[in-house]
Amino acid sequence: MPDAAAHWDRLHENPRFRPMYPNENVVRFLISNRTRAGKAIPPRFLDIGVGAGRHIKLATELGFKAYGVDLSLVGLQYAYQRLSKQDVHHSLAQASMNSLPFVNSSFDIVLSYGVFYYGTVDETKQSIAEAHRVLAEAGKLFVVLRTTEDYRFGKGERLGHNTFQLRIEETNEYATVQHFLAEEDIPRYFAAFSHTSYEKTETTFSNHSRLNSDWLITAEK
Repeated sequence: MPDAAAHWDRLHENPRFRPMYPNENVVRFLISNRTRAGKAIPPRFLDIGVGAGRHIKLATELGFKAYGVDLSLVGLQYAYQRLSKQDVHHSLAQASMNSLPFVNSSFDIVLSYGVFYYGTVDETKQSIAEAHRVLAEAGKLFVVLRTTEDYRFGKGERLGHNTFQLRIEETNEYATVQHFLAEEDIPRYFAAFSHTSYEKTETTFSNHSRLNSDWLITAEK
């Protein structure tokens, strides 16, 4: 299997893979969850797979007490550069999505945008379990996962249930292991949460020849 940290280090060296602006779905989620009813303290926010920091930067601007983790030291360095320009609380650490360096019930809001599907079915489930563990009671998780309708599905060596090591050359994801979710998987994977809702977002590109297809999943502990 490829070295995941080295893979993302290489990508983050390229400005193309350090987007500046947050995803619009993340913007909506954070804006709608930036206050804690009846409490003056700022909500604690965790970005799992912080990358170069576009979403944690938004979180600090919205008043969250923000934390971020990533496998890539290069990505974390760029995230630190972005955040150091602001006089706000933030904390960054190198860590895996499968083993978060935080005690139980540490955060009010957890985000993972396009990260949990990089791995096997067991790694995806473990990442969801870790997000649940570090969420406080009534805390919320927003996670983006790839659907089985995505154009990458099936393009490689099958490693297990809806899981492939990609063999397509036209993407920066060659040789990465990816797990895709069918709709019926969602209730099972998020069964530990008290409430789960989800939507699908899809975008075509390359003259409609390819489809990016993702689940937008919100889960409350």
